[in-house]
Amino acid sequence: MPKFRATAQLLRLPNLFTAVADPLAGWFIAGQAGPLWPALGASACLYASGIVFNDCFDYAADCRDRPERPLPRGELSRSFAWTLAAVLMLGGLALAPNLKALALAGLILLYNGVRKWPWVLGLCRAFNMTLGMNVIVQWPPMVLGAYVIVLSFIARHEEAQPKLRPVVKWLLLGIIVLDAALVAATGNWQAAAIVLSLLVPAALLGRILAMT
Repeated sequence: MPKFRATAQLLRLPNLFTAVADPLAGWFIAGQAGPLWPALGASACLYASGIVFNDCFDYAADCRDRPERPLPRGELSRSFAWTLAAVLMLGGLALAPNLKALALAGLILLYNGVRKWPWVLGLCRAFNMTLGMNVIVQWPPMVLGAYVIVLSFIARHEEAQPKLRPVVKWLLLGIIVLDAALVAATGNWQAAAIVLSLLVPAALLGRILAMT
């Protein structure tokens, strides 16, 4: 059980609902064309891989700034985390063998392995939304990407200013609200409500597991 909880924390389990909200919203916006479940599975796997890769690459910094995380605490081994991240990324690419998923995987590695540019994180979320789009509708991913760039700029200061962590948490949950609003802007209120419903498990899990 302790390892299960540590793994759930490593994956930032509540955040996965914010990830799958993106392609779900994209699927509704683009007219519900194309397979949905592989897109949602790919989104969850690729997002989770990025989260785990983040902790692998940032291990030294987390030992100093975020010692409560599973890897600095020694609850999980670094080799396990590297393997898990790689398996999740390969799983995501297997579920969505297309250029959009490949681009997203490349951006995840760029963000974690090269430099944490906010614009790269914004592109990650934009491409994540397009996983659910059979035909790309450009403006919703652009709005989502811009929101996440602002979120990323704020999150960069949370180590120095721990009081920002609740703000970052609510901004992360706000991604689901934004996705629902983008769907509602197309006039499909029932679909918007379905996307918004993901806020419930995300918020509940966020009460017992850290999201940042």
